[in-house]
Amino acid sequence: MLSIRKFIERFPDEKACREYLFHVRWPRGFICTKCGESKYSVIYTRNLFECAYCRTQTSTTSGTVMHRTKLPLRYWLFTFYWVGSGVRCSARKIAKTLKLNYRTALLLLHKVRHAMYRAEFDGLYAFWLPNKPGFPPIVKRAKLRMLKKAENFIRKHYRRIAERSRHSYFSEYRFRSIHRNPIQSIERLIASGATTVYTINEYRTMNYKGPYD
Repeated sequence: MLSIRKFIERFPDEKACREYLFHVRWPRGFICTKCGESKYSVIYTRNLFECAYCRTQTSTTSGTVMHRTKLPLRYWLFTFYWVGSGVRCSARKIAKTLKLNYRTALLLLHKVRHAMYRAEFDGLYAFWLPNKPGFPPIVKRAKLRMLKKAENFIRKHYRRIAERSRHSYFSEYRFRSIHRNPIQSIERLIASGATTVYTINEYRTMNYKGPYD
């Protein structure tokens, strides 16, 4: 169920979004993605975190579908929230709600679907391919049932789609069927593709407070 009021209460401004992204990326405190060091300094003017050891600069969006985005973070999180709510989410509706042009909204939605693909189908897309040899009969029947449900979902929400984009819509169906909580969906989509190297230092930061606290 989509509730714009609940979203605004949870993410009232960009600062709240940055703080949320930080804690999703590094729940036990910052860890350098290159060397694993936990000590860092904050470049507040650019919203970057610089490793005290190797001087690598990292942002809360690096390695995610939001990397180097020029859109406000609230736009991204709202789109994640919308998709995770189970309500039909189209580029035209996003453009109208966020006051974006259609091409920008379409690109935003494509990137969100790509995050869904990475979150749920990394290396598993072969399951959806037709006539895949090697599956036992019971798996084939389960596959056909899932494919039918996915096809019904696509027809219900999007009617016709380009064949080259088919895997993206299958990914959306699978993601929505598993992640029914909008806030949990946001966390999953943020974490998709965002890698962090953890070391023994992370266990010393259980009571850590982030730079925005």
